[in-house]
Amino acid sequence: MKMVVAVIRPEQLPAVKDALFEADFINLTASSVMGTAPKTEQQMFRGVRREVTLFRRVRVEVAVKDALVERAIEAITRGAKETGGWGHIFVTEISEVVKIWTGERGPRAL
Repeated sequence: MKMVVAVIRPEQLPAVKDALFEADFINLTASSVMGTAPKTEQQMFRGVRREVTLFRRVRVEVAVKDALVERAIEAITRGAKETGGWGHIFVTEISEVVKIWTGERGPRAL
């Protein structure tokens, strides 16, 4: 089992979510996060010019069986490219999954 995590821009979320749904990944988690970028921006806030070094991002997480990792990566990539192509995808190992309401463990819990 793997955890596929994508960090994308907020405006990319609808397209990435739709692409994941089309690829039959209907269980995902999305959360707002802040991240740095190689460059900074100058923005006005209440009449004061400020240098912005942290930017709003969305972290999308999908737990998948090993055989479906590439399909998840392709869906996220397809959705993100529709809206600018920015982001990163990380894949990590999941050692255990437990479905709380049934007690199922492992891949069956996904």
